Amino acid sequence: MIPYDCFHLPASCSVNKTIFKKLFYENGDLSPADKALFTEKVNKITWLYCLKPATINVQPYKDEVREYLEIEFLEVVLFADTKIKRIAEIVMRTIPYPMVLLFRLDDKVQLWMAHQKISQNDKNKNTLEDFIYTDWLNLDDSLFDRLDIKKMRFTNYFTLYSDLVDVISIYHAECMTGAVADLSGEQARQLVSELAVLEQRLSNHRTSLKKETQFNRKMELHIKIKQLDVAKNKLLQGGQP
Repeated sequence: MIPYDCFHLPASCSVNKTIFKKLFYENGDLSPADKALFTEKVNKITWLYCLKPATINVQPYKDEVREYLEIEFLEVVLFADTKIKRIAEIVMRTIPYPMVLLFRLDDKVQLWMAHQKISQNDKNKNTLEDFIYTDWLNLDDSLFDRLDIKKMRFTNYFTLYSDLVDVISIYHAECMTGAVADLSGEQARQLVSELAVLEQRLSNHRTSLKKETQFNRKMELHIKIKQLDVAKNKLLQGGQP
């Protein structure tokens, strides 16, 4: 738990209790494949911290689409780097609170977060927005220096969670561009999203090019790939979506 000191959370927020897989088997509406995923790939889940009015002086937030009564910090220790997105989705849906999810594999860590909305079909369930996450990080990675909770807004749990999401979003954009990005959290997310779309289109065209036999079609694909490469490099160099 060495890197988690970076959050500088008060001792009153500490929980440090094991969450047994049985909770997800019984409440997560898991398919046989999901249960096998948890059994084979998840070693241990620990409830690290709980931020709520009784543990930290931050107010709950509620409007017609969101209800942020508290924020949970969970660690998931893995046996293998497999289907992490699906595991994150199961954990966040089963425990319907805004969450900082820390995946641990040996001596590396990934952070996963996602804003949530109240499901319009079932008020007891949540709808996850896009995941915000990092690659595998060493314990001395510079991101951990930015996660000091004291640097975030304490207006309410929504603004606090949003600030953490922004920190990770900006860091992700910087990793992709290779430079310090003077971006807001929203701009960083847009940049990452647009780069992901370009990368997918490039991958599709390159796959098609390998299979193509007609000369004219090959030339068309070469041109499209070149245009996409130019657009990608422009985004990377400019750092603006």
